Parts: sequence; structure tokens; C-alpha cells
Amino acid sequence: MSPNLADVYYDQGLSFEKQGKFTEAVSAFTQAIKLNPNDAGAYQGRGNAYAQEGKFISAISDYNKVIELNSQDVGTYYNRGLAWGSQGNFSQAALDFSQAIKIDPGFADAYHNRGLIWEKQGDWARAMADLTKAIDINPTLADAYYNRGIGYDKQGNFSYAIADFTKAIEINPKFAEAYTNRGSVYIEQGNFSDARFDLTMAIEVNPNLAQAYNNRAILYYQLKEYKKAWTDLHKAGELGYAVDPGFISVVKEAHKSNE
Repeated sequence: MSPNLADVYYDQGLSFEKQGKFTEAVSAFTQAIKLNPNDAGAYQGRGNAYAQEGKFISAISDYNKVIELNSQDVGTYYNRGLAWGSQGNFSQAALDFSQAIKIDPGFADAYHNRGLIWEKQGDWARAMADLTKAIDINPTLADAYYNRGIGYDKQGNFSYAIADFTKAIEINPKFAEAYTNRGSVYIEQGNFSDARFDLTMAIEVNPNLAQAYNNRAILYYQLKEYKKAWTDLHKAGELGYAVDPGFISVVKEAHKSNE
């Protein structure tokens, strides 16, 4: 057995990963593991490469091995939590994020992602607490403001939602989803001018954001700009958005009547 050769394969795996060559990375890390079966770093690297390929069960298996070798590896609990979440196993994901937080109480991303798990389970109280904690630890975490904004919106706290979406945009001016959601809240408030600006900005930033077209279609319909509403609704559908069939019929009829 040659630990030096194992290191060579490990370094190759890291290099392939950086280049986005995840299949090659898996192969290199596998060779490193064959030469050194107790190399936690190689299991972690291979697990990360599997996760990038969407092979989450294989990734979880490798993360299990890392934790077996080092029960205090905070990053691996976090990565395994992400993998569990991608598999829809939210209870296991929450446990892993909680363990990461136990090891490192200042791990903002772990609070953020555990907050998302609570959101998916409809546990708004714990979701908002975790997202707020993530923001307290890292006030530049745009995604945490964005997701807390979604939580506020769901609970009808529109002014707080707007404030959080605005903060996310201040941190990341190219945050198309934040523009989209802030625009939607403006529609709910009847602020059509700001809604138009935000939804158009979202589309400028990301011309393939289907939800932005759908939401702008709703705005245009309320403004009686039926041709524009129909165009946006058609574009949303082209991009794969599950447009409400009833709304399609209403907009189509209004568009025809005003041709």
C-alpha cells in the first residue's frame, strides 16, 4: 500500500472537482480510498462529487463513513443534511443540521438550511427563528433574508416581507427571485407601479425565470393590459411554469375581446 499514491489520487479528485468533472473525481477518490480505506477526506470528496451528480444515496453513504471516522466533522453533517433534504427526508436533514449547529453554534448556513426544512414542514415559528438566527450570525446572507421574506409573506406580514426582500436585493442586486417575490407582494398591496418595476427587473436579470412572467401576467391582467398579460402567460408556460388553467382561459378571453 502506498499512502503517497493515495495522496496523488486524492489531489486528482480535488482537481477534477474544481473543474466540474465529477465522474472523474469519483473515480480518483475511489482509487484513493482503495489505497487508504481510512482517508476521511477522500470519502468526503467522493461524497461531494456524488452530490454534485445528484447521486444523493451514494453521497450519504460516503458521508456516513466520514462521520464514522470523525464524529465531530461539522461540514459533513451539514453536507449530509443537504443530501437528506434533496431526498425529501426532512427529519434526517433537520437532525444533521442540528448536529452541525451543536458542534459549531456560529454556523449560519446550518441555521438557514434548518429553517428551510421547518418551512417545508409548515413549522413557521421554528423556521423564522432559525432564519433570524442565521441573519444575526451573518447579516450579509441574502438567501436568509429572502427565505424569511417568503415566511413573512405566507403569514400575511407584507411590510416585513418587503423589508426582507429589499435587504436581499441590496446584498445581491442580481437576485431575480427576490425581485419576483417583492413584486408579488406589491401586487397584493395594490402597488402596481412598484410591482411592474420589480417583475420587469426580475426578467431582465433572469430572462428564464418563469414565475416572474406568470406574476407579471397577473399584474397586467389587473391593469387591463390583456395583450401583455397573454404574452407573459404564454412565455411562463413555455418555460415550464404550471400556469393556472382557469387564469389562462380568463386572460385568453379578455385578450380576444380587446383585439
